[in-house]
Amino acid sequence: MAIQTRYVGDSYGVVNVDSATAQAGLGGIVATGLTKNPIAISIVPGSQQTFASTDLATGGSVETILRAIAVDSTITMYQVNSGSISILLEASGAGTDTAATAGSGYTATTIASALQTRIQGLTANIGNNTGNIWANTATVVGSVGFKLATS
Repeated sequence: MAIQTRYVGDSYGVVNVDSATAQAGLGGIVATGLTKNPIAISIVPGSQQTFASTDLATGGSVETILRAIAVDSTITMYQVNSGSISILLEASGAGTDTAATAGSGYTATTIASALQTRIQGLTANIGNNTGNIWANTATVVGSVGFKLATS
C-alpha cells in the first residue's frame, strides 16, 4: 500500500462518500462505504424478557422484528444478544417528515419512535419457536452512535 502525505484536511472525509459527519461531531458515525448517514438503533424486549438462540430461527422473533423494520429501512448489519438487537440502518423512511421539516424529520429519535410503534403493533407473542418475546412491550432506542449489542 502506498504511503501518502496529507498536507490539509481532517478526519471527516475519509473517502469522500461519507456525509454530514462534521455536524455529528464526536460519537458520530463516519460511513466510508455508505451513501447516507447511518443510524444505530437498539431494540430491547420488555418485561425482563431475553432473546434465546431459538429466536434466531426462521420465523422466530428476530426475523419478525427485522421484517417489520425492513418495510421502509435498509438494514446494513445487526447483532443479537440476550438483552437486545442492535441494528445499523443505512437509510430509513420511518418517522415523520413534512415539507416544513424538509428531511430533518428523519432523525434517530423520530425513526426509533416510529419503529417502536410499528414493532409494538405486531401480535403480542411473536416468533413460532419459543414465544418468549412480547412485541407490545419492546422499546426501541435511537442513537447516532455505533454501540452495537449493548444491553
